[in-house]
Amino acid sequence: MLNFWRRLPSVQQDLLLAAVIAIGWFSGLALINSSGLRPKNPSVSVVTGIFLVLTVALVRRIPRITLFFVSVFYPLLYAAAETGLAEQIGLDIFRAPAISDAALQSELHLVPLLVVGYLAAASGVRRFTTLFFTMGSLFALMICLPAVVAIVLSNRPDITRYGTRYANLPTDIPSLYGYIDVSLFVFAEALICGMVLLGANALRRRKTMRVLEQRNAALVRLRTIEAERAAAAERTRIARDLHDVVSHHMSAVVIRAQAADRVADRNPEALREAVRWIIASGKEALTAMRETVRVLNTASSSSGAETSPVPDLSDVARMGDRLKAVGVEVTMNLPPRRQLATAIDLTAVRIIQEALTNVMVHAKATAAQVSWQSGPQGDLLTIDDNGSGGPPPVNALETARRSESGRGNGLIGMRERAHAVGGTLAVAAGPLGGWRVQAWLPPQR
Repeated sequence: MLNFWRRLPSVQQDLLLAAVIAIGWFSGLALINSSGLRPKNPSVSVVTGIFLVLTVALVRRIPRITLFFVSVFYPLLYAAAETGLAEQIGLDIFRAPAISDAALQSELHLVPLLVVGYLAAASGVRRFTTLFFTMGSLFALMICLPAVVAIVLSNRPDITRYGTRYANLPTDIPSLYGYIDVSLFVFAEALICGMVLLGANALRRRKTMRVLEQRNAALVRLRTIEAERAAAAERTRIARDLHDVVSHHMSAVVIRAQAADRVADRNPEALREAVRWIIASGKEALTAMRETVRVLNTASSSSGAETSPVPDLSDVARMGDRLKAVGVEVTMNLPPRRQLATAIDLTAVRIIQEALTNVMVHAKATAAQVSWQSGPQGDLLTIDDNGSGGPPPVNALETARRSESGRGNGLIGMRERAHAVGGTLAVAAGPLGGWRVQAWLPPQR
């Protein structure tokens, strides 16, 4: 039932609620009229019920107009029905008696002002405006009732007066004001003020909830974007790791196999030696690839796991041995023997590995030098070769494209690795006549 109510448009909600209130109010009034509890002037309750129903039905759609209408006309019609003025002008509502009171017949008749104050403030009418109209309306009603009674009695001194308290109503206004209960008046004004403030608080809470919902939706969108970005970065990292691990080994295997094929007829022993070397290198490549896949699977299944296997310095030295096996003499200047355990270490190893792969596959070099200098300012990696292709073109890193074969792919990969840890990478002509790849990586943390 509650879900059905929430799905209804606000207009239908207001009309249905107003209808329910109308049925309950006027049915109760009819039952009271047919019993010994019949009020002295039932037309006053009719006026109250009509304004209450109109307030509930209209105030959310036209809050300012409804506030003005109820605040101005409710006290006028109430006073006319309560004091006998309606009968004097020929308006007989439900056979109303002439005079029933010079004050509120019942505290329940404050309900239209309470409801319009709360709903108008909750619908966006400023608190000061709502307080001015609702509290002013009650003040005007309390002031007008004795004045209207005095006017009626001065015009119709023989008019009927109901109830023992009102059988001898005075005709002068000061005496009639003695019928007003001041404590009730102050309490009623405070009650109206409280209802207006509650309505303003409901509006503020609704606005806050709307802002929170918008921010939550924005956070959900940002989280989705961030997740997609992280997934793309993870795919790039996986591709880069697999490329670095497999490319280096397979390039050496292919070059060694090609060399063995060229001398197979003249030197079968060299062919057998190459096959044995290829078998060992292939096994090493498979082991490295399995280790990479294992770590990637571990990182996918648990947060905080290591993201990539970090080789040690002996693995870096073996990279030079592979180049020697294919005819490239490599000189290595590595830091003192230590454990490689950080992302900076892994980045350094992968840059050296990719640079040597480029030397082996593309440079047509016969010699290369690797220098890894580690200090408080960070790590400086330098890889030189004597490749026959000459120095690199100007802005080689900017002109490299992944779609190109050759060093373009490797250069971009090395630069991305360096930038990922806050470092830099540059390519220039080297002292050996070929290329120099130089990377700076920030200090270990």
